[in-house]
Amino acid sequence: MSENILQNAWLIAALPLISALLIIFFFNFSRVISATLSIGAVAYGLIHSLLVLNAVYQNPERVLEVNIPWIVAGNFKLFVGYLVDPLCAMMLVVVTAVSLFVQIYTHGYMKEDPGYSRFYSYLSLFTFSMLGLVFSTNLFQSYIFWELVGVCSFLLIGFWWYKPSAASACVKAFVVNRIGDAGLLVGILILYFVSVSYWDNHTTLAFSELKNVMKVLVDGNVLPVVGVLSITTMALLILMGPMAKSAQFPLHIWLPDAMEGPTPISALIHAATMVAAGVYLIARCYPIYVSSDVAMNIVAWIGAITAIFSASIALSQYDIKRTLAYSTCSQLGLMVMALGLGAYSAGLFHLMTHAFFKAMLFLCSGSVIIACHHEQDMREMGGLKKHMPITSLCCLIGVLAISGFPLLSGFWSKDMIIAAAWEHNKTLFVIASITAFMTAFYMFRLYFMTFSGKYRGHAHPHECTPAITTPLIALAIPSIFIGFLGSPLIPGGDKFSAFIHYGEHHAHHEWGFGVFMHELLSIQGLVPLFTFIVGTVLAYMVYVKGLGLNNFFKDKLTPLYKGSFNKWYIDEAYYGVLNKVIMPSYQYLWKIIDRVIIDGFFVNGSAFVASFVGGGLRYIETGRGQFYALVMFASVLVGVVVSLFRFK
Repeated sequence: MSENILQNAWLIAALPLISALLIIFFFNFSRVISATLSIGAVAYGLIHSLLVLNAVYQNPERVLEVNIPWIVAGNFKLFVGYLVDPLCAMMLVVVTAVSLFVQIYTHGYMKEDPGYSRFYSYLSLFTFSMLGLVFSTNLFQSYIFWELVGVCSFLLIGFWWYKPSAASACVKAFVVNRIGDAGLLVGILILYFVSVSYWDNHTTLAFSELKNVMKVLVDGNVLPVVGVLSITTMALLILMGPMAKSAQFPLHIWLPDAMEGPTPISALIHAATMVAAGVYLIARCYPIYVSSDVAMNIVAWIGAITAIFSASIALSQYDIKRTLAYSTCSQLGLMVMALGLGAYSAGLFHLMTHAFFKAMLFLCSGSVIIACHHEQDMREMGGLKKHMPITSLCCLIGVLAISGFPLLSGFWSKDMIIAAAWEHNKTLFVIASITAFMTAFYMFRLYFMTFSGKYRGHAHPHECTPAITTPLIALAIPSIFIGFLGSPLIPGGDKFSAFIHYGEHHAHHEWGFGVFMHELLSIQGLVPLFTFIVGTVLAYMVYVKGLGLNNFFKDKLTPLYKGSFNKWYIDEAYYGVLNKVIMPSYQYLWKIIDRVIIDGFFVNGSAFVASFVGGGLRYIETGRGQFYALVMFASVLVGVVVSLFRFK
């Protein structure tokens, strides 16, 4: 039975693709059929994913890999297929679960939109692309689905294409991701060409063989660890792809602008699909990174810089969705930092917990936006707790989870990352702790400005329909309890790390309240708890009790406040370089290429050669038969003379 479940796992990805095609070509006229097909496909996917997870959990060493030849030309071979292992099984559940609740929510959020069916077709296609990436057996196949995820994000971010801001945002996301994808492609090509002399099949790019490939490359001195063309260079080029997809500094600028898309897609992009793809690919390519200490350190520092940088921007934003967007950037930075520190399980554990509570928070923001007649400025909200009790409670659960409230999901995963930083790099431990403090502050700032006090807007807020509130309640459950999979409070201890790990797992079976208290009262346990308490209390004093700290920063520390509010002017710097340096240089260079090389050499040059040759040939094109006969006779005579001298 379990074997059939694994063998047919490809159906999890195939059904959303079929759903998307059916909606696009046959059923876009019917809202009911479109929603039923899309939701039904992902619901089946969730059920099948849970069965796959159970089958793999029963035997974690059982890995199913199916490869089908796609392009074969001599020794050049490219394969596609599907890989089912613990990491894949976990990601399947996360992607299908979040996608299901987002699609149910979509019915309530987009019911008045004329593009209702089209939106569902895009959602199905997006889900298929992410699931295809999760199933991929090799880097070549991953790159195909990597690009499909990018295309789908372009379609969904720019869904309301008639809004200039949405059109600009989708183009920005597409261009920034192309920069990262170019580096990823070059890294994949380097890996293939430096190892092709050792392997004659797909194993040069297969994830299951990456560890052996890297061992041969290092032990055989095929590629140096550090250098211009080295394992480190290859790892960093591949890293450019995840940096763009997972919005790591300095390629983070597209993610907050992606809020221009409908809220359901904001939840899907920021929780379980596009941004998760980058962290997932780093995990899949982990043998490449662990082969270079330099690459691992760079990964860790990029993650740490992204975490604290994005958190500092979220402190001053007033748009509810943009605050959550920068929060996503910050949390992704913590995941990447964990992977760079070697805390493989901790980074992926936070990926899983974050997917549920961040999806819920975005859906809560959508509920608030609907209730406030599409108002997104938190300064025009307040006092919504009495008008929207379900949304308020779910949002509070999400805020507590992401802030690290004890026993909620984010507490366990974030604590694992901070503990890993304490063990491996004290400086990164400090950065992670400051980030945790800022997270608690800006998330409770969001909650208090939105739900506490008196309503400051002009709408008539009310709780939304069950189609919107039911997914919130459903996502609140894992946001509370799923963290216990990595907790010492359950028999067997940290089950997540025992299930998903890199290399040999050194399992310990200590568990119980005593172990939990011992870890909590250690330095690495007390610091996250302290940052949560201080951040929460400070947000309460400022935004509920009226402590004038906000005005202090505005008046006394104006440069810092303006820098945070204006996103540290990164966008302005990029646009300045683009408009003042790159475009003028490009236009000047293009004039040289166009006028000198293309027009001057190729166009005019070829015309000159044709004119010169034609001008010379016209003298022998007289039209007189006697002259032609003479030329023929002379040619034959010259040929005979040459032959005589040649064979003499």
